[in-house]
Amino acid sequence: MNPWIYDFAAYDYGIRPVGLLRIGSHLRGAGCEIELLDCLEDCSKNRDESGFSKIRKEKAAKPVIFEGIDRPYYRYGMPLGEFDSRLDGISDPDWIFVSCGMTYWYPGAKLAIEKLRRRFGKTPVTLGGIYPTLCYEHAVSESGADIVWRGDYLDKSLFFEKAFYPAYDLLADRTMLPIQLTRGCPFRCSYCASSVLNPAFGSRDPLGLFEEVMYYEREFGTKDFVFYDDALAYESLKGIKPFLRMVIASGRTLSFHTPNGLHARFIDDELAELFKKARFRDLRVSFETSDRNLQSSTGAKVTSLDLKNALRNLKEAGFQKKDIGVYLLIGAPWLDMDRTAEDIIFVNSLGAKAVLASYSPIPGTADYGSLIDGGILDKATDPLWHNKTVFAELLKPSYVEDVRKMRRFASVLNKA
Repeated sequence: MNPWIYDFAAYDYGIRPVGLLRIGSHLRGAGCEIELLDCLEDCSKNRDESGFSKIRKEKAAKPVIFEGIDRPYYRYGMPLGEFDSRLDGISDPDWIFVSCGMTYWYPGAKLAIEKLRRRFGKTPVTLGGIYPTLCYEHAVSESGADIVWRGDYLDKSLFFEKAFYPAYDLLADRTMLPIQLTRGCPFRCSYCASSVLNPAFGSRDPLGLFEEVMYYEREFGTKDFVFYDDALAYESLKGIKPFLRMVIASGRTLSFHTPNGLHARFIDDELAELFKKARFRDLRVSFETSDRNLQSSTGAKVTSLDLKNALRNLKEAGFQKKDIGVYLLIGAPWLDMDRTAEDIIFVNSLGAKAVLASYSPIPGTADYGSLIDGGILDKATDPLWHNKTVFAELLKPSYVEDVRKMRRFASVLNKA
């Protein structure tokens, strides 16, 4: 079961319960019958130009922690009545697996487990995903699950070595599907939990991914694919470049998206040309800030020169400003609004759009440790405080109005 999202805002960037569906595929291979109840299904309506769509939502009561936040709070996904009806149509299972993404989305998983308990009695429930991995003790005490699983459900060899496709046939909408060539990230940025969730970087055989994409096109008619990778462009000679050459040589008309962000340092002229020929759309490049000292102190992943070179290569390959978004952090405790304004101007001066990504404190990261040491957070902090909206207002009450001004500023320059 893939539960609801409780948040002030949520977007469909190709969100699918891939971990659950890998489990489903594995269990099916062992002879089990499986069924998926996905609260975020039916996102195929109202797609925007990039191919993404809106998620259904209903206003929800705010947790006490959020009472001072002057913004509406929503439950994203299937209406509760529809969910209850769907539950009534499911025969008693032998086991239930529930996933939960962002740490501050746990109210959706908690509600789901409560409803599953009422409907299926003592059927064991296992909770996995990012939330229980990063907030294990909280999940054990608050989720209501029988088993709380920290880390991957399945052996990583099933991802790297075997033709092990998620059970995407269970999805209601297969118009756009997630794919993954690599796991983890070789960098250790102070604000990112990629190395906590996947300590070691590894890559699949690109031929295996190509065969997987061809399978989805043949079986489901899927033409759009979203990369879930954190370091897609890293070691491109043996990874993404061979994959893209296969796609181009196949003559298939497919499209690819990179909402997780690409490492600017590795976008050379050849890779930029392959992106263009393989029909990458609405490219996202990770940058965070143009301040050299901050770049160094937060992980030294990318420099301003790296970004300049990457954008030059993408432009020469045929991408236009409207095709390239550069992620900039906003609201980080080590980043002020004046610096963000300069970053927006810098990105636009290079002929790309500035995409503001609000900062969220993530357990297990170096930043989170600094926030604990500074007395801003503690180990018992409710994961709801990890929400980027609430955390920013905790640090600076005027944040909401400041960020609105900054987003308007970015929007004006991005359209220029």
